[in-house]
Amino acid sequence: MTTLVEHTLTSLSDLEIRAAHADVVTWQGREALRLEDGLVLIPGLQTTDASIEVLIGTEGSAYPGVAFRAVDILNFELAYAVPHVSGQWDALQYDPVFHGSNTWQVYQGPSYQSATDVPTGHWFRLAVAFCSERATVSVDGQPPLTVERLARPIRDGLLGLWTYRPAYFCDLRVSTCNELGTTQGEIPTVAESAVDAWFVDRYGVVTCEPNGVTNLNRYLPTSSGERHMIRRFEMQAEGAVTFEFGFSDTLSLELDGQVIFGGENTFKGFANRGARGYVEPGTHSLQQVLAPGTHCLAAVLGMSELFGWGLALAAHGEGLRWLPVELG
Repeated sequence: MTTLVEHTLTSLSDLEIRAAHADVVTWQGREALRLEDGLVLIPGLQTTDASIEVLIGTEGSAYPGVAFRAVDILNFELAYAVPHVSGQWDALQYDPVFHGSNTWQVYQGPSYQSATDVPTGHWFRLAVAFCSERATVSVDGQPPLTVERLARPIRDGLLGLWTYRPAYFCDLRVSTCNELGTTQGEIPTVAESAVDAWFVDRYGVVTCEPNGVTNLNRYLPTSSGERHMIRRFEMQAEGAVTFEFGFSDTLSLELDGQVIFGGENTFKGFANRGARGYVEPGTHSLQQVLAPGTHCLAAVLGMSELFGWGLALAAHGEGLRWLPVELG
């Protein structure tokens, strides 16, 4: 392992600041970078694989972490710790950023989140290593979150630090990384009979992520508002079909031109898992009795917050077959 960069983060002159606020202060006995709501990049350092360690501190709720393989300030890989949910399932989070939108509501579950102890009020060490399509994230040497399939393309990019809400950073070290060791993460899975692709109005065909979620943030800018999506299927005989789905942020489902569902699923706080607004396939379920022949399922998916814009849907029924995606 070769050290590429060591930076005390006690000077802003050689950093690219893309944040609401950044300055150098003294916190808990150390001179450090205080960063709020945004990104700090290290100019000139482009790498595909690397290992990063940095000391971090927070005084309250915050989401401080490491950005890597950054194409620009709107598109990068991101992993962070969440001190105010220390010990819970999402205290470590992998959260790729597309078109300026975080997507943690899409990338949720044990493939992308992990419980760990994250202190508030004193320093902790965050370590992020990434190599090929995999990454590990850990706090103070605890068992890591291992992400087996990073969402963004494998390519070189800039490295940096990111936070939402104030956090303190110091003693950054970047080293080479050739392998991640033997720790295995959970491979994302897809529900049986899940939709694997949609035709999206004013865009074209989009495919689902490895966890079965259609991540519209991957394809569309955050100004898109809402989009109409279509997929057709065939019934060999009359029978009941059960649709199981999850979404964020708003959804209207139409079957053969008739609305069969309308709802909203957004972030509502930390009371329980359901309040997070995750895109989970089994959150909603409804059943329809359908005649034999071809049927059209249409979804109008709207975005109202920058945490993930997606839909996961599966359908179960005797003799049901999804038809190829049509171009328009």
